[in-house]
Amino acid sequence: MTINVGKVAMIPTISIEIGERARQNLGNLEELEKSMKTSGLIQPLAVQEVNKNHFKLLAGERRYSVLLANGVSEIPVRIYPSDLSEIEMKIIEKAENFYRKDMEYWEYDNLVHEIHEMEQAIHGTANRGGAAGSGHKLKDTAEMFGITDASVSTAIKRAEAREVAPELFENCKTQSDANKVLKKIDETIIKQSIAEKAEREKSPNSNFAKLASCFICGDFFEGVKKIPDGVMHLVEIDPPYAIDLNKRKKSDGESFYQQSDYNEVDVQEYQKFLANTFQECYRVMADHSWLICWFAPEPWFEVVYQELNTAGFNTTRMVGIWPKPSAQSMQPQVRLANTYEMFFYAWKGQPALNKAGRGNEFRFPPIPPQQKTHPTERPVELMTEIYSTFAFPGSRVFIPFLGSGVGLVAAHRLNMSAIGFELSKNYRDSFLVKIHNGVEYLR
Repeated sequence: MTINVGKVAMIPTISIEIGERARQNLGNLEELEKSMKTSGLIQPLAVQEVNKNHFKLLAGERRYSVLLANGVSEIPVRIYPSDLSEIEMKIIEKAENFYRKDMEYWEYDNLVHEIHEMEQAIHGTANRGGAAGSGHKLKDTAEMFGITDASVSTAIKRAEAREVAPELFENCKTQSDANKVLKKIDETIIKQSIAEKAEREKSPNSNFAKLASCFICGDFFEGVKKIPDGVMHLVEIDPPYAIDLNKRKKSDGESFYQQSDYNEVDVQEYQKFLANTFQECYRVMADHSWLICWFAPEPWFEVVYQELNTAGFNTTRMVGIWPKPSAQSMQPQVRLANTYEMFFYAWKGQPALNKAGRGNEFRFPPIPPQQKTHPTERPVELMTEIYSTFAFPGSRVFIPFLGSGVGLVAAHRLNMSAIGFELSKNYRDSFLVKIHNGVEYLR
């Protein structure tokens, strides 16, 4: 990319207009005035040539104000051409402000956020698996200003939170104060507000809008009644396990996803619940189609197997396996720790595998607990591999219990169309925030 350095010239001070400025509080100009009277104007101001003898200030408003107040009639400037894009103009202005020591913390956060978005508007967003250097990433913004990726990410989060709930930050004087507020803010409220804002502002034809429309808040047993018979090519069921998940799951990262929103099924009703679920799924599935069902082998292996057969499916006890690097056990003194999850795969009619001959082990690392938005969230790479094993591009995928919504993303990556239901609006909001923030996640 060519670096535009402009041309340096002396121009009349009155020929410069300020226009809209990023810096909303110029701060104390007395110290700057003393410094300029001692050392002079060390670097030129940045302006854009609007027309002959008419310029727009891009960067250096504080210095310009001091020069104007002291009656300086001509000043040195770096002149940029009139065809400079609006985004490029703002980047020149905003980038200079990062080097000002007296910038308010919230101005800093807003500018980090805006610069990052503007650079993405110019260079595109980074695509997962794309060519090296393609698209603009957090790392690129960090390198621009000599800060860490984490600092960029945190500044963006503060800016978004302040935009959603500015009254909560009224008494914050520093970044540290704002960080303390962030920790106290109910994550659900923030996610809900960001999700709603993202839905309002995204184009109806964007990937975000399409995926959002596929994540339906509602009860599966009510919603499935509206789906015609024989239209789905792949059904992926991750039902409640009736094993009191809240007690069995590690608490690591609990503040990052709402375990209290997880809807468990009573043990006494579980077999009936499975029977009704499988019957409805069988109805909406096309001839020669596949069903995936995750389950807790202890104590439900035989129950799930029997109910699949009762509903009309064919299946096998040679289940699919997702091995994990770490293990869990409720009784480590007497029970070996479990290092894998299992799923039945069942079929209606005589479908063919997309990946004929593939093994039944799907080895992908799990999501770190602190990054989960749902207690049973699985990595999108795992779900993409499973979907592509059983179904072909263009397939229609049905997910009765969406949870984190990762199945929608997996189907999107594979050019499949998917739809599903989830009772909790909190999980939908978390899903929308994740796809809003993660273009790389969508690939």
